Amino acid sequence: MRIFISVGEESADRHASRLVRALNQARPGIEWFGFGGEEMRAEGVEILYPLPDLALIGFVEVIKKLPAVFHVKKLAVEAWRKRKPDAILLVDYPGLHLNFAKQAHSMGIPVLYYIAPQAWAWREKRVDLMRETLARLLVIFPFEEHFFASRGVPAEYVGHPLIERIPEAAPVEQRAPLNEPEIGLLPGSRRNELKHLLPPMIKAAEIVRAALPRARFFMPLAETLPDSFLASFNPPPWLETGRDPDYQRRSRLTYAWTASGTATVENALLGLPMAVTYHSNPINVFLGRRLIRIPYIGMVNLIAEKGICPEFVQEQCHPAQLARHALELLSNPERYREMIGDLGVVRRKMGGAPASSRAAQSILNYFDSKNYPA
Repeated sequence: MRIFISVGEESADRHASRLVRALNQARPGIEWFGFGGEEMRAEGVEILYPLPDLALIGFVEVIKKLPAVFHVKKLAVEAWRKRKPDAILLVDYPGLHLNFAKQAHSMGIPVLYYIAPQAWAWREKRVDLMRETLARLLVIFPFEEHFFASRGVPAEYVGHPLIERIPEAAPVEQRAPLNEPEIGLLPGSRRNELKHLLPPMIKAAEIVRAALPRARFFMPLAETLPDSFLASFNPPPWLETGRDPDYQRRSRLTYAWTASGTATVENALLGLPMAVTYHSNPINVFLGRRLIRIPYIGMVNLIAEKGICPEFVQEQCHPAQLARHALELLSNPERYREMIGDLGVVRRKMGGAPASSRAAQSILNYFDSKNYPA
């Protein structure tokens, strides 16, 4: 069996590597090749292009990188024609991957998709393309299965991959106290996110540090970001940085300013109180506000179906406002514990399904139903 697999960023590389491992254990001998990162390579995937290097966010950034996008698509089509995969497996990253799906479908290659595009939030017209091109869609939130299946997309809920990796929330007693907090700065894993979010977070930290002199600050570094890139921001000496792949350090934080996206779900699973932040190119924000149909920008609030964590978007993502919320929450133990309780509800809503093994079994069931050779 020969499978082409593609991811577009660090977190997807990690999720895909676990899925590849589960498939290799269940069906040894699969030949893997595609676009991905080092974690996929470690599981035996032949990496043709380090696609996480192309991680993009926002309309403007995609336009700037169009030549690279066209190059990547050309590489993919050439690989499919030369090596004739039995299927292509796409993980998240819909801006590029739905384009891949359309091209592969036109070539008669079955398309499997893991971690669905958020068509329930915006650009629902994508569902038409998904219905036409996808052989199977593996979704990670329970509500997604009904959304896509009711629209004719062959969707199956397999659970969220973060559940497998993130430990249970640490008791409050094991964290730094509220009057001597350890605060996380989580501006995202993409370079554009850091450019927009890290400066206001550092300034907010300076305000909190003046009010709480014994506060400490930690910024976990994404594996894909070199230390040299962070140095360009001239971080203050009191901001500790480091890699934290197993969430051991983050699980002991008191509070965090967090880029909207996957990191908010990670914090929810860790029971880490937070503020959700988003700041981008004004054109991205202008277009996004006219296209997005959901009441929240933070995934944690979408899952909870209420505003558990405050959201500071664009002009609201100001150091004084970020610092004000942190200080107000840290001075109110009752409200702090209430947020932790709400975050626990998010973890329960996401279920405890082992996503990688369930997704692997669904993929193998698909192959077996088509009588592919073992």
